[in-house]
Amino acid sequence: MSRVEQFESIRRDRREEGLSIRELARRHKVHRRAVRVALVSAVPPPRTVGPRHSPALDPHKATILSPITESPQS
Repeated sequence: MSRVEQFESIRRDRREEGLSIRELARRHKVHRRAVRVALVSAVPPPRTVGPRHSPALDPHKATILSPITESPQS
């Protein structure tokens, strides 16, 4: 089941059965916060991806990238 279908199902159950947010969360096995989002909007928000960093690699990035970024000598 996609997120859009799940949101639709949550909204339908609320409209037809008048279930509480807690009961909707229990029935659909999602967090109550997700139920609230589903009730406000029919389309789920896009997923956000945080910035990634690699602390173990940071000291060596210059060495790794230097052959790639150097201009070719002719």
